[in-house]
Order: sequence, then structure tokens, then C-alpha cells
Amino acid sequence: MDKLNSQRRICEIIRHLSTNHVMGLTNKEIADLVGTSEANMCRDLNVLQDYNWIIRGNRGVWRLSPEFSKIAASIAKTYREAYLRLKEHEALYSE
Repeated sequence: MDKLNSQRRICEIIRHLSTNHVMGLTNKEIADLVGTSEANMCRDLNVLQDYNWIIRGNRGVWRLSPEFSKIAASIAKTYREAYLRLKEHEALYSE
């Protein structure tokens, strides 16, 4: 695997945490999955934690925070609003 820059590591962290949400992952497990050092991992996890995108569980494992659910809900709401507007416009041209 090519060496990843910090932006790509953060994307990989999010991807791995999303597929291991129930059990969570330790710093070392994430570092191994991403293919980076634990020092890099600590820096990257601190950034994600500063943005409240991850939380640390009682066993020292990381999980995505509820903030991710809020982001997904916001996207879904926007799609519903767009769909309703489209239906309104469609009705105007169907009459």
C-alpha cells in the first residue's frame, strides 16, 4: 500500500470505524488497518475527536460519534426536500 497523507488517513479511519462500529477499534488496530504509525494515528484521532466525529469507549476503543448520524440525517432531509420540490414542479407541468 502506498503511504497515505493525513487527509487520506483520516478518510480511511472513518471508513474503518464505520465498518467496526459495534466493537470499536483501538489506536493500534486502526494504525494497522490504515498502514501507519501509532504516532500518526494519535494525531489523526485527535483531529477527529476535536471535531466531535469520534468518541472513545470505556474499553479504550474508538467509534464514530452521534455527530455522524446527524450528518447523515441532514443529508437525507435535504434529499426529501428536493424530492418534494421536484414533485411540486412536476405537478405544475402535469395539469
